[in-house]
Amino acid sequence: MAQDDGEDRSCARLPPASDRTNSGSSPGVVTPVFPAGVSVLSGFTGQLEVSFTFRAGWCRLALRVGAEAAAYRATSIEDDFFTDLVEAVARIASGAIVASVLWGDEPGGVFLDIARSGPDHASIVVHQLGLPDWLTPADPPWAPVRGDALVMARLPMVTFLTAFAEAFSAVQQSAPEGRIPGWGGEFPAAAFANLRRELGKRRSF
Repeated sequence: MAQDDGEDRSCARLPPASDRTNSGSSPGVVTPVFPAGVSVLSGFTGQLEVSFTFRAGWCRLALRVGAEAAAYRATSIEDDFFTDLVEAVARIASGAIVASVLWGDEPGGVFLDIARSGPDHASIVVHQLGLPDWLTPADPPWAPVRGDALVMARLPMVTFLTAFAEAFSAVQQSAPEGRIPGWGGEFPAAAFANLRRELGKRRSF
Protein backbone atom coordinates (compact mmCIF):
# COMPACT_ATOMS: atom_id res chain seq x y z
CA MET A 1 0.00 0.00 0.00
CA ALA A 2 1.32 3.44 -0.90
CA GLN A 3 2.09 5.75 2.00
CA ASP A 4 -0.70 8.28 2.62
CA ASP A 5 0.44 11.74 1.57
CA GLY A 6 -2.19 13.57 3.61
CA GLU A 7 -3.89 15.13 0.58
CA ASP A 8 -7.52 16.17 0.85
CA ARG A 9 -9.56 13.67 -1.16
CA SER A 10 -12.93 15.40 -0.88
CA CYS A 11 -14.90 15.44 -4.14
CA ALA A 12 -17.40 17.95 -5.44
CA ARG A 13 -20.72 16.71 -6.81
CA LEU A 14 -23.02 17.83 -9.56
CA PRO A 15 -26.57 18.73 -8.55
CA PRO A 16 -29.30 16.18 -9.34
CA ALA A 17 -29.92 15.62 -13.03
CA SER A 18 -33.26 17.42 -12.84
CA ASP A 19 -31.43 20.58 -11.74
CA ARG A 20 -28.72 20.57 -14.39
CA THR A 21 -30.55 22.35 -17.21
CA ASN A 22 -29.95 25.95 -18.16
CA SER A 23 -32.91 28.01 -19.35
CA GLY A 24 -30.72 29.52 -22.06
CA SER A 25 -29.71 26.19 -23.57
CA SER A 26 -31.08 24.76 -26.78
CA PRO A 27 -33.98 22.27 -26.59
CA GLY A 28 -32.69 18.79 -25.82
CA VAL A 29 -29.27 20.04 -24.70
CA VAL A 30 -28.33 19.51 -21.06
CA THR A 31 -25.98 22.18 -19.75
CA PRO A 32 -24.40 21.42 -16.35
CA VAL A 33 -25.04 23.96 -13.62
CA PHE A 34 -22.46 23.87 -10.84
CA PRO A 35 -22.81 25.26 -7.30
CA ALA A 36 -20.79 28.41 -6.67
CA GLY A 37 -17.30 27.73 -5.33
CA VAL A 38 -17.22 24.07 -6.28
CA SER A 39 -13.83 22.98 -7.67
CA VAL A 40 -14.95 21.51 -10.97
CA LEU A 41 -14.47 22.24 -14.65
CA SER A 42 -17.77 23.85 -15.58
CA GLY A 43 -16.41 25.54 -18.68
CA PHE A 44 -16.76 24.01 -22.12
CA THR A 45 -14.26 26.36 -23.77
CA GLY A 46 -10.82 27.71 -22.98
CA GLN A 47 -7.37 26.25 -22.49
CA LEU A 48 -7.02 22.96 -20.65
CA GLU A 49 -4.07 22.61 -18.27
CA VAL A 50 -3.00 19.15 -17.13
CA SER A 51 -0.26 18.27 -14.64
CA PHE A 52 0.99 15.22 -12.77
CA THR A 53 2.79 15.08 -9.43
CA PHE A 54 4.36 11.83 -8.19
CA ARG A 55 5.32 11.13 -4.59
CA ALA A 56 5.77 7.97 -2.52
CA GLY A 57 3.78 5.80 -4.89
CA TRP A 58 0.99 8.30 -5.51
CA CYS A 59 0.14 10.22 -8.67
CA ARG A 60 -1.84 13.44 -8.43
CA LEU A 61 -3.66 14.45 -11.60
CA ALA A 62 -4.64 18.13 -11.75
CA LEU A 63 -7.02 19.53 -14.38
CA ARG A 64 -7.72 23.22 -14.93
CA VAL A 65 -9.85 25.20 -17.36
CA GLY A 66 -9.50 28.91 -16.77
CA ALA A 67 -9.96 29.65 -13.07
CA GLU A 68 -11.65 26.33 -12.30
CA ALA A 69 -9.72 23.25 -11.28
CA ALA A 70 -10.03 19.75 -9.89
CA ALA A 71 -7.46 17.19 -8.75
CA TYR A 72 -7.53 13.45 -8.08
CA ARG A 73 -4.90 11.01 -6.92
CA ALA A 74 -4.14 7.40 -7.76
CA THR A 75 -2.07 4.77 -6.04
CA SER A 76 0.63 2.65 -7.68
CA ILE A 77 -0.61 -0.50 -5.98
CA GLU A 78 -2.17 -3.22 -8.16
CA ASP A 79 -2.02 -1.33 -11.47
CA ASP A 80 -0.16 1.42 -13.31
CA PHE A 81 -3.00 3.91 -13.71
CA PHE A 82 -0.72 6.53 -15.25
CA THR A 83 0.14 4.19 -18.10
CA ASP A 84 -3.55 3.36 -18.47
CA LEU A 85 -4.31 7.07 -18.91
CA VAL A 86 -1.54 7.62 -21.49
CA GLU A 87 -2.85 4.66 -23.47
CA ALA A 88 -6.45 5.92 -23.22
CA VAL A 89 -5.58 9.37 -24.56
CA ALA A 90 -3.55 7.75 -27.35
CA ARG A 91 -6.55 5.60 -28.31
CA ILE A 92 -8.77 8.69 -28.59
CA ALA A 93 -6.12 10.37 -30.73
CA SER A 94 -6.10 7.27 -32.95
CA GLY A 95 -9.86 7.45 -33.53
CA ALA A 96 -11.47 5.50 -30.69
CA ILE A 97 -14.88 6.82 -29.66
CA VAL A 98 -14.52 6.21 -25.91
CA ALA A 99 -11.66 5.24 -23.59
CA SER A 100 -12.10 4.82 -19.85
CA VAL A 101 -9.61 4.61 -16.99
CA LEU A 102 -9.95 3.71 -13.33
CA TRP A 103 -7.96 6.30 -11.35
CA GLY A 104 -7.83 4.30 -8.16
CA ASP A 105 -7.30 5.77 -4.71
CA GLU A 106 -7.05 3.77 -1.45
CA PRO A 107 -9.99 3.23 -1.27
CA GLY A 108 -12.23 4.91 -3.83
CA GLY A 109 -11.06 7.04 -6.70
CA VAL A 110 -12.71 8.12 -9.92
CA PHE A 111 -13.38 6.94 -13.45
CA LEU A 112 -11.92 9.11 -16.21
CA ASP A 113 -14.11 8.74 -19.30
CA ILE A 114 -12.70 10.33 -22.44
CA ALA A 115 -14.55 10.49 -25.74
CA ARG A 116 -14.60 11.97 -29.19
CA SER A 117 -17.36 14.58 -29.16
CA GLY A 118 -18.00 15.24 -32.81
CA PRO A 119 -15.27 15.24 -35.45
CA ASP A 120 -13.11 17.99 -33.93
CA HIS A 121 -13.77 17.93 -30.17
CA ALA A 122 -13.09 15.73 -27.16
CA SER A 123 -14.94 15.45 -23.87
CA ILE A 124 -13.82 14.25 -20.47
CA VAL A 125 -16.21 13.23 -17.71
CA VAL A 126 -15.02 12.29 -14.23
CA HIS A 127 -17.29 10.04 -12.15
CA GLN A 128 -17.03 8.90 -8.58
CA LEU A 129 -16.84 5.16 -8.07
CA GLY A 130 -20.28 3.77 -7.33
CA LEU A 131 -18.56 0.90 -5.50
CA PRO A 132 -15.42 2.33 -3.90
CA ASP A 133 -13.55 -0.77 -2.70
CA TRP A 134 -11.84 -1.83 -5.93
CA LEU A 135 -8.82 -3.09 -3.95
CA THR A 136 -10.77 -6.07 -2.56
CA PRO A 137 -13.03 -6.97 -5.48
CA ALA A 138 -13.88 -10.48 -4.27
CA ASP A 139 -15.55 -9.66 -0.95
CA PRO A 140 -17.91 -7.98 -1.54
CA PRO A 141 -17.84 -8.40 -5.33
CA TRP A 142 -16.64 -5.24 -7.09
CA ALA A 143 -17.85 -3.97 -10.46
CA PRO A 144 -17.09 -0.75 -12.39
CA VAL A 145 -20.26 1.04 -11.34
CA ARG A 146 -20.16 4.80 -11.86
CA GLY A 147 -21.43 7.17 -9.20
CA ASP A 148 -22.06 10.90 -9.46
CA ALA A 149 -20.50 12.94 -12.26
CA LEU A 150 -17.95 15.35 -10.80
CA VAL A 151 -16.41 17.02 -13.85
CA MET A 152 -17.54 17.58 -17.42
CA ALA A 153 -15.55 19.48 -20.06
CA ARG A 154 -15.71 19.62 -23.85
CA LEU A 155 -12.79 21.10 -25.75
CA PRO A 156 -11.38 21.19 -29.28
CA MET A 157 -9.59 17.91 -29.97
CA VAL A 158 -6.24 19.59 -30.64
CA THR A 159 -6.50 21.58 -27.40
CA PHE A 160 -7.34 18.45 -25.45
CA LEU A 161 -4.62 16.25 -26.96
CA THR A 162 -1.97 18.96 -26.73
CA ALA A 163 -2.66 19.57 -23.03
CA PHE A 164 -2.25 15.90 -22.17
CA ALA A 165 0.72 15.43 -24.51
CA GLU A 166 2.58 18.34 -22.90
CA ALA A 167 1.88 16.97 -19.42
CA PHE A 168 3.02 13.48 -20.43
CA SER A 169 6.14 14.99 -22.02
CA ALA A 170 7.01 16.73 -18.75
CA VAL A 171 6.80 13.38 -16.95
CA GLN A 172 8.99 11.74 -19.58
CA GLN A 173 11.61 14.45 -19.17
CA SER A 174 11.66 13.79 -15.42
CA ALA A 175 12.39 10.12 -16.08
CA PRO A 176 15.57 10.11 -18.24
CA GLU A 177 16.23 6.45 -17.49
CA GLY A 178 12.63 5.44 -18.13
CA ARG A 179 11.43 4.93 -14.55
CA ILE A 180 9.21 7.68 -13.12
CA PRO A 181 10.60 9.07 -9.82
CA GLY A 182 8.13 8.81 -6.96
CA TRP A 183 5.97 6.35 -8.86
CA GLY A 184 8.15 3.34 -9.61
CA GLY A 185 6.62 2.44 -12.93
CA GLU A 186 8.20 2.78 -16.34
CA PHE A 187 7.17 5.68 -18.55
CA PRO A 188 4.93 4.29 -21.34
CA ALA A 189 7.13 5.46 -24.21
CA ALA A 190 5.42 3.45 -26.95
CA ALA A 191 1.92 4.73 -26.11
CA PHE A 192 3.22 8.30 -25.85
CA ALA A 193 4.95 7.98 -29.22
CA ASN A 194 1.62 6.89 -30.73
CA LEU A 195 -0.10 9.93 -29.20
CA ARG A 196 2.53 12.30 -30.54
CA ARG A 197 2.32 10.75 -33.99
CA GLU A 198 -1.47 11.13 -34.12
CA LEU A 199 -1.28 14.66 -32.74
CA GLY A 200 1.34 15.49 -35.33
CA LYS A 201 -1.19 14.71 -38.02
CA ARG A 202 -3.37 17.49 -36.62
CA ARG A 203 -0.69 20.00 -35.74
CA SER A 204 3.06 20.30 -35.32
CA PHE A 205 4.02 19.16 -31.85
